[in-house]
Amino acid sequence: MSSPTSTAYALFALRMSLLIFMLMWAVFKIMTPASYGVTEGGSGIFGKFYGIELGEGLVYIIGVAQILFLLAFGAGVLKLFTTGGVFLMNLATLVVSLPSILTSLGGEGNLLFAASFPVLGASLALFLMRDQDTFLSFGASKPGT
Repeated sequence: MSSPTSTAYALFALRMSLLIFMLMWAVFKIMTPASYGVTEGGSGIFGKFYGIELGEGLVYIIGVAQILFLLAFGAGVLKLFTTGGVFLMNLATLVVSLPSILTSLGGEGNLLFAASFPVLGASLALFLMRDQDTFLSFGASKPGT
């Protein structure tokens, strides 16, 4: 059986891992908004996977908003909202990636999309255990409250 301290450390590691993983994608939106939005060559990532055609300016704004949201998540504030939001973002990614995952099982496509499954599981675990995620968390609740 683990102690409350080791659980808090493990959840902190999970929170930081998810933060780093998701922050890379958010920063990528700012660095290369054309790859997400509508381009001369056709639809970007939002169009191809989500069916939403967005201009580069809007993709940039989404990237900035996502970074701010993820920083709040990383700081452990408003955990119901931030861990829930991270879970929902990863759920949406899994749902829109499912055709690519199924295609890869047939030998075509990109099997890397299957990483959405453990990321979703990690997001769900952190959401369900958010009250025990107290190490270096500004939104930490006091034991027994």
